[in-house]
Amino acid sequence: MQFLTPYASLAALAALIPLAALALTQRRATAVRRVLGVDGPGRWTLVPVALALLLLPCLVAVAAAQPVVVHQSTVQERADAQAFIVFDTSLSMGASAGAHKADRLARAKALALRLERALPDLPMGVASMTDRALPNLMPTTDRTLFDRTVEQSVAINRPPPSQPHPLARATTFEALVPLVQSQYYARFVQRRLLVVFTDGESAKISPVFRLTLQRRVTPVFVHVWAAGERIYAPNGKADSHYAADPGSTAALKDLAAVTNGKDYSEAQFAQIVRASRDAVGHAAAHTTISAYAREPLAPWFILGALVPLAFLVWRRNL
Repeated sequence: MQFLTPYASLAALAALIPLAALALTQRRATAVRRVLGVDGPGRWTLVPVALALLLLPCLVAVAAAQPVVVHQSTVQERADAQAFIVFDTSLSMGASAGAHKADRLARAKALALRLERALPDLPMGVASMTDRALPNLMPTTDRTLFDRTVEQSVAINRPPPSQPHPLARATTFEALVPLVQSQYYARFVQRRLLVVFTDGESAKISPVFRLTLQRRVTPVFVHVWAAGERIYAPNGKADSHYAADPGSTAALKDLAAVTNGKDYSEAQFAQIVRASRDAVGHAAAHTTISAYAREPLAPWFILGALVPLAFLVWRRNL
């Protein structure tokens, strides 16, 4: 238990005033009874009154000091490694095997949540990309925060392309460059993992992309794709302008080779976990506070002060 304003407890000294008044009143009453020759009540009858007069201001003073109970949750996390989970959120990630089947992005989210649970000591961030990247969450081991970000912040066309792409594909892997070059990973981190969930249907990459990614991060590309998938409108009608690209598998393999990374299909979850673990290795984890909450107790002390107050009112009316 902690006190937010401990000096406010000095208000308990106010208890001396009613106790002094009680002593003075009792002294005068004793003198009057002596003159009149009347016996007064015993001294023990004043003990409950004195206790009530002492307890009432003391409880109020404790409440004024704002006592709180502090709850902390700790986690074990790596200090030498971080990862970013990147989702391709282009329109083609909305393709599925049927009007009521899970689309590519939904399957990618499910895989990402499983991967986060398989590597609980590794701080993971979340980002979305089309022809530009948008960080949604900086690396953390807070599972609840990671899950909510993936479920609520990642969606098709978030972020939308920076410009219209009526004939060309909106997705470009060069959007990953800012994630690598900027300070999204902490400076002290030695091992950096980049896991990209994509259907591989993207624009061609430039030679500069290879030089940017190599030696800075370890990329793992997860191909979330199946032949024959279509994009379906809410009414269940398939989009006639889209067809799954069978060349995306080879294109993603070429991309992994260019960046010295690994590529896997969405069905190879065990291999994805193994490659991710190999990229960051094993190291000692340190303890950090993942949650901090304070529960105020002042209202309970105020309620407790009503008991001696009620006794004094009742005693006065006798």
